[in-house]
Amino acid sequence: MIVNGISGSNYQYQSMLNLLRLSGTGRSSGYQAVSPVKKVDSATSSSKAAYEDIQNFLKSYQSKLTGLETSAARLTQGSSKNVWNDYQAATTDSSVAVATGTYRLKGDTDITLDVQSLAQTQQNASAAHYSQEQVDAGADMDFEITGPDGNRASVSISSINDNGTAKTYHQMYQEAAESINAQSGAGVRASVSNVDGRASLVLSSGREGEAGGFTVSGTTGAASGLENAAVRAQDAVYSVTENGTTRTLRSDSNKVSLDYGRIEAELKGTGQARVYTGIDEDAVVSAVEDLVAGYNDVSGFLKDNADRGTGAASHLASFGRGMADDKTLKAAGITYNKDGKLELDKDALKHALETDLEGTKSLLGGQFGIGEKAARRAESALSDPVQRIVDRDLAAAGSSKGQDASSANYRYLSNFARSGPYNITNYYTVGLLFNTLA
Repeated sequence: MIVNGISGSNYQYQSMLNLLRLSGTGRSSGYQAVSPVKKVDSATSSSKAAYEDIQNFLKSYQSKLTGLETSAARLTQGSSKNVWNDYQAATTDSSVAVATGTYRLKGDTDITLDVQSLAQTQQNASAAHYSQEQVDAGADMDFEITGPDGNRASVSISSINDNGTAKTYHQMYQEAAESINAQSGAGVRASVSNVDGRASLVLSSGREGEAGGFTVSGTTGAASGLENAAVRAQDAVYSVTENGTTRTLRSDSNKVSLDYGRIEAELKGTGQARVYTGIDEDAVVSAVEDLVAGYNDVSGFLKDNADRGTGAASHLASFGRGMADDKTLKAAGITYNKDGKLELDKDALKHALETDLEGTKSLLGGQFGIGEKAARRAESALSDPVQRIVDRDLAAAGSSKGQDASSANYRYLSNFARSGPYNITNYYTVGLLFNTLA
């Protein structure tokens, strides 16, 4: 943390401003001077207003420059929270697999994933019949489902209603589905499919993979064909090639773990895809946008307030100097407009990241890069002594009490405030300073 400037202790900064106001008004809320002022004249009121204006300026000065420092830190490689270390997992073919990071990712992950088969749930389906067609006489259902863990579900559905009429196929299938789903221990779900007016009873295993398979035995009656698997349960089979070594693996789920648990991939289809880690392009573009906006904001603010002090004018000149030549900036999609402000072409920046990542990374976030230069200029402006930043304002504000005396008092107070932690130890000597100002 910078000690000597505005970016230092807020206690020091606020104490200085309070003491400045005291020197203009002769009073404070917490201390009484030796010779209190009995009357506040128009000159005193004007001085108080001037110091309040200085205070507001310094608060904005601090806020805008620290904001720029924060934006610059996101791009500077030396910062622990920069966008260049925020790796994301991706694949070259999302129809084969999609990948997400589940742990701190490395920047050099490069895996070839070859999917031979996907994990599937077993599905059995009866023959299809028109929903409202009545079942044949004697088409009662009396069968048993044996689930993956050996648990069973028994189904017994009569083909005749209580009034002696024949049930419809939809009615029998619906009653069978409700009976099966009420017996959750079998690990099988039942539903009624209705396509183009034709209904069928469908059974699906509760989980993917061969271990989720089930069997149907007994009399299926109106649900003939239900004992046969329309889709067989199967495991996912895939190969992983990393660092020249290939391993063939099986999984009862299409969600698989890669790179020692750092990446989770969801298999979507058969085929080959490359799984890799890289920076988040959108995060980099957003960080550069923030830097450009912050730099323009500070430059405009200093331009509007350069007459407040030699420090403010000096830092305006610093921010007015280019951070790199036009050709170098343009390589990262940054240009100066006719008003002298930075502009960002996001498409040009994305193209630079995709075609020359390392070069663009060095330009934006490397040593002597744009981010570091912006951070250094902000740090220099924040480290400047307050009396230098607003010395012209202070001279004007102190003229009503005598410029020499005010300047001397301010220098004394500034030295006190810039003395760092030592002034905390001597906190109670502040009363002597109030007496001195009086």
